Amino acid sequence: MNDKAAFETITFGAWLIYWFETFKKPIIKPNSARNIEQMIRLHTPEELKEKRVAELTIFDIDKALAKIPVSCTYVYVRQVWHSALVKACRYGIIRQNPVDLCERVKYKKNKGKALTYEEQRELINRLEKSRYKWLILFYMYTGTRRNEAIALEWNDINHTEKLIQIKGTKTETSARNILLTDEVETILNGQKKQNEERGIKGRRVFTYSAQQASRHFKTLCPNHHLHELRHTFITRCAESGVNVNVCQQLVGHASADMTINVYTHVMDEFKRKEAAKFSLFPTF
Repeated sequence: MNDKAAFETITFGAWLIYWFETFKKPIIKPNSARNIEQMIRLHTPEELKEKRVAELTIFDIDKALAKIPVSCTYVYVRQVWHSALVKACRYGIIRQNPVDLCERVKYKKNKGKALTYEEQRELINRLEKSRYKWLILFYMYTGTRRNEAIALEWNDINHTEKLIQIKGTKTETSARNILLTDEVETILNGQKKQNEERGIKGRRVFTYSAQQASRHFKTLCPNHHLHELRHTFITRCAESGVNVNVCQQLVGHASADMTINVYTHVMDEFKRKEAAKFSLFPTF
């Protein structure tokens, strides 16, 4: 689609698809591509898709955004539309990006909560009868992201070097090696045996979808989301005295600041407990 006249009459829906397929999909990870595709297919109103890009107004964008509840989806949809229209500006289809003129809505993402020791024990007990047992335990003992574990293949495991290659699904630093500890090796052996018993063959270690994993975890631990097992792992690292930079590398954080935020919270809790021991008249 290089005809200038075609660009002048192109609809927003057609432009979003062209922008995604041409400029984004070839350079981003599959998980990110799937998210953008969903923002276009599921969360961009048909009424907006049918409008010509050259005729889009602030009112059109505001009206469409108003139909989306303020959430992370709202923020992501706005980002997708904005990025697509930035490219439209560069192509001369529009002079100004209408998304830039729309008022930003602040959305504060809820911070993850680590499982308490009691919740952790209850979860492990419930896992005994679950076919997702080894997957959930793998999350608990490695702090991997949801899709990182799902994408794990048997040839990613190096038993000689005691390392596991995590391909990474988010940033460049998310691709990393993590340690094949005795506990993790036991988990993987358990999953291998389960696969053999169920007649499951193939390269993948865990043969579930990300959605299946999330839904099943919610039935086991209703007060938490699956991603919070990652937060729990980082919290346990802090409580166990693991060096913050080592923890950062294990979980694949792009910045140490992200790991430090959790460590700081843990240390604040520790200080409160220690300060509570203070007395003007201590007994020995």
